[in-house]
Amino acid sequence: KYSYKKITGLDQEWAVSSLIWLSKLKPLLPSLAEVAAGIGHINLFPDPDGAIRNQYHVIGYLKDTYFPSFPLAIVKLYKGLGDEDITVNLGDGIDLKVSPSAAIRVPVVNAQMETLIRWNQGPDVAFHQTPFVKVFRNQIKTSLFRDKIVIIGATAPGIGDRYVTPISANLPGVEVIADSVANILNQRFYSRPSWTAITELAVLILFGLFITFVLPRLKAGMGTLTTSGLLVGYAAAGTILFFSSNIWLRIMPAILLLILGYLLVISKRFLITEKAKDRVEADSVETNKMLGVSFQQQGMLDLALEEFRRLPLEEEGVKDLLYNLGLDYERKRQFAKALATYNLILEDGEKFKDLEERIPKLKSAESTMIFGGGATSHPGDIGTLGGDTRPTLGRYEVLGELGRGAMGVVYKGEDPKIHRTVAIKTVMLSQFDEDTLDDMKERFFREAESAGLLTHPNIVTIYDCGEEHDLAYIAMEFLDGEDLEEYTEPGHLLPMRDTLHIVASVADALDFAHRKNVVHRDIKPANIMRLKETGEVKVTDFGIARITSSSQTKTGVVLGTPSYMSPEQVSGKKVDGRSDIFSLGVVLFELLTGKKPFTGEDITSLMFKIAKEPHPSPREINPKIPPVIEKIIDKALEKELEKRYQRAAQMAGHLKQVIARMDQILARKKAGAG
Repeated sequence: KYSYKKITGLDQEWAVSSLIWLSKLKPLLPSLAEVAAGIGHINLFPDPDGAIRNQYHVIGYLKDTYFPSFPLAIVKLYKGLGDEDITVNLGDGIDLKVSPSAAIRVPVVNAQMETLIRWNQGPDVAFHQTPFVKVFRNQIKTSLFRDKIVIIGATAPGIGDRYVTPISANLPGVEVIADSVANILNQRFYSRPSWTAITELAVLILFGLFITFVLPRLKAGMGTLTTSGLLVGYAAAGTILFFSSNIWLRIMPAILLLILGYLLVISKRFLITEKAKDRVEADSVETNKMLGVSFQQQGMLDLALEEFRRLPLEEEGVKDLLYNLGLDYERKRQFAKALATYNLILEDGEKFKDLEERIPKLKSAESTMIFGGGATSHPGDIGTLGGDTRPTLGRYEVLGELGRGAMGVVYKGEDPKIHRTVAIKTVMLSQFDEDTLDDMKERFFREAESAGLLTHPNIVTIYDCGEEHDLAYIAMEFLDGEDLEEYTEPGHLLPMRDTLHIVASVADALDFAHRKNVVHRDIKPANIMRLKETGEVKVTDFGIARITSSSQTKTGVVLGTPSYMSPEQVSGKKVDGRSDIFSLGVVLFELLTGKKPFTGEDITSLMFKIAKEPHPSPREINPKIPPVIEKIIDKALEKELEKRYQRAAQMAGHLKQVIARMDQILARKKAGAG
């Protein structure tokens, strides 16, 4: 009889199931029920902190009965409304048609049909109270209550229900009802417009991006200031909206995210970064000098340069140390590094020794030197070719330079007999100690021969190898394409499907090589080429990796940062095909996230992380990465060999399954759109 009759949204299962449903009720005393003009529930449901903030104007009973709250039942009688004048819109609000041209809208903040109570100014002030005993003894004129709503309830301490609310920790239940009635009659509500949910999500995303990308790059003081500004600004905006415009913006989730993220970043910074930084700053000038000289005497010139860079140029003897290091680079025919070292000396703008004459000569020698020529062929001699005659390596004519690496130069060449364009990769034999030179050459040609047996569509074809003067060279298929290095930067990542296809192709190529007992040892984006015309993928540098790694061991030449090495490589253990799988896992991680899984301030810390520390979750960096791909990366990057993929074909198979699934989903979407 007293339940709602007009209800919309009954066909929306989520709206019906979101309501609070009760299966029992406590009936009125028969004497009251017989004369009652209306009935409503008086249930109040506290928030998790125990405070009452909401009124539930709709509660479900059993299966299909919807009861009004007591405040709404009061308003219905006070306004003389019939059942047809009240419409419950499940999940949206309640409409009271008070006249043909006027209506009262009772808003809700969620699907449970909660309405925030807008409180008046506290007990004994908000509403006029009259002790019931005075009315009972006829000490109050009845005209005082004419045309007014009179709510009877217990207010004395110790009797009746009392509640914790935002305005009082001991508010009588009758005042909670009075506040709700006043809200409806005066249409004074706290609301949540549709834009509030979008704003809350946008702020969460903004704070998440700030914590992830901005806060770690800020200094401690600026980070604290910026975080505090964001926190205070958002809290103030929410408070102002709440009290001035009656709009409720949920500010706590974003504020908690900001506080927890700040604590996490600051803790990491002070526990790890600051500790490492203090150790570096504690190194004395004399210690760096001694370390640098020691490295230089052992032939580890790159490490010596790293130590000398930390020294101030104005320190006595520093320029002499750098000058002598530059001379050592010249002796090893590493002219680019020699020039870089000399330029360090001239950074303060002052002249030093013979650098004004030496640097131009060095630049000329670097631009004209291809290999040792003339009558001598001793490793390390610099020869030049004049006139218009094209230089040659073996039977190949050198057409030009394609690029330079730590071990040698890559040239574009042509086989004049069959007019086939080739790429010629050279290794400077002068990099090796004379007592190990013969062993290195034997190993080089053995590796080149093994790589030449690899005939696979995703492996660059090797045509020939040889030795001339102080250069060993390999002639291979010329590729008109580009390597994957430019696609490892954030903002330049390839589409996910293209990346998976490339890595699957590389895995197929590696599996083929591993079955031929050939291990690459240097899988990285720079050694994976993508042809411009067909998009086909080619793995390069088979046959080069082992000889260069041997050079690194014997001479101390550091060939870049070993970010792609496997744990067994950095530990100096014997490697097999599973080492290539780990390196390919690093490449996949970087191509999907734009970041390397292992980084360090120096080579030592980097190698420690590769060997001992787990890699970060790629989905934390790029949430678009599906969990299944993260599992593939995790398995490829397992530290323990037995837990890693045992064959590259297994990794390729899993990637192809993911690609097939992506294609199925895309086909379904296209079919649905059609």
